Amino acid sequence: MSRVTLAKSAGFCYGVERAVDLAEKAVEQGRAYLLGPVIHNDNVVAELERKGAILVHSVEEVPPGARVILRSHGEARAVHDALREKGCQVVDTACPNVTRIHRLVERAEAAGRQPVIIGAPDHPEIAAIAGWCRHPVVLPDAAAFGAWLDACPEYREKPLTLVSQTTSTREIWEAVIEKAKKECTNAEIFDTICNATYIRQSEAQALAARSD
Repeated sequence: MSRVTLAKSAGFCYGVERAVDLAEKAVEQGRAYLLGPVIHNDNVVAELERKGAILVHSVEEVPPGARVILRSHGEARAVHDALREKGCQVVDTACPNVTRIHRLVERAEAAGRQPVIIGAPDHPEIAAIAGWCRHPVVLPDAAAFGAWLDACPEYREKPLTLVSQTTSTREIWEAVIEKAKKECTNAEIFDTICNATYIRQSEAQALAARSD
């Protein structure tokens, strides 16, 4: 007989639970627009739509003055500005760990530093983080970081501020940090990987190692 083993940390993390709770409460108050899927879960999005939420994929689809639910991955500064101009009521479900990164890169650039964002370039979280900078550098891993330094060697001496996608892996991040510490003279490093993500990744690896 097959046996299914459930990881101790299985289920939504704090940030996702918070996002779903905020979205559900917003929908209960009346018509609300989801600006993209609030989390990476089709069943949750479908349930919100069943309760009356309207899923859209651009600010242009949102009527002026509407209630708008922003997804847990965060949104770029331009999105917030555009919704404010339309007089929308914004329900921002972005994970606090993600919005912290927005503030870090925004302050870094204002201080004359170069934000370097490590993560999947096409991930919505990374797009949102980059959207809080004027000149972001987004790189997926240590190899890409090294190639960037080789192409722009002057940045080895310039002030860099490094952050990571919250759901990246320790392996990727630590390889980047090792290279930054060896080659860069003014690198400011913020460990922004979410601990809940790290725990889930570790448990998944351990379960995979002893399962069919």
